[in-house]
Amino acid sequence: MLSETTFADYQAQSANASFSDWLVLSAGASWLNAINHPFTQAVGDDTISDADYARYLLEDYSFIKDLASSLGYLVAKAPTMEAKGVLAAFLAQLTSSENDYFIRSFAALGIDEQTYQGAGQGEVTRATAATLLSAAGKAKYEDGLACLLCAEWVYREWCTREARKPRPERFYLAEWIELHDNPAFLRFVDWLRAEVDRVGATLPEWRQREVRERFVRMCELEAAFFSAVSPEAQA
Repeated sequence: MLSETTFADYQAQSANASFSDWLVLSAGASWLNAINHPFTQAVGDDTISDADYARYLLEDYSFIKDLASSLGYLVAKAPTMEAKGVLAAFLAQLTSSENDYFIRSFAALGIDEQTYQGAGQGEVTRATAATLLSAAGKAKYEDGLACLLCAEWVYREWCTREARKPRPERFYLAEWIELHDNPAFLRFVDWLRAEVDRVGATLPEWRQREVRERFVRMCELEAAFFSAVSPEAQA
């Protein structure tokens, strides 16, 4: 159950309280489960099996296509040219260098193009994609932004943690961590937080609760996604 603490109450407790901090506080265990999932640690330890990682990549690649569509919606809805530019730049990176990472990793894992292009989504992946697409496409800018923040911030947290370990020998593990632990990506997540803070603080209380619900739901789905694709990591 979500905490009854409103953002106004949270602000009253700390002069430096931000809207994004309140979202994480509200997510509670769901946030911690996502960023500390055994799958994330197994990637950094270089102990994840190729079978589990291949399963993960196939699911994530199918999700990335929906993420790209969601970014398109957010670019259209962004209220300023600066915001449109930042989101469009991330979309460009997603469809170029990150896509290239997937193609090279699939080749190394022996997954042919027909397989990764035609891979369907599992139940959790469908739910995650539907949540993000609905928020970005059918709801308001702040709803989609909160879901995007959760998705990218979770990866920033666990990848920056795992980057402090020795680099995995398998390039597809090492590069996945590096894609989410580099100055450009860190700046993007910082911008997302600042944008959510700016927009969220101006919303009426009932809308703040709605945005919070979307963020928390994405946290739940991120942890469930890791569990769904890596049963061996759960053993």
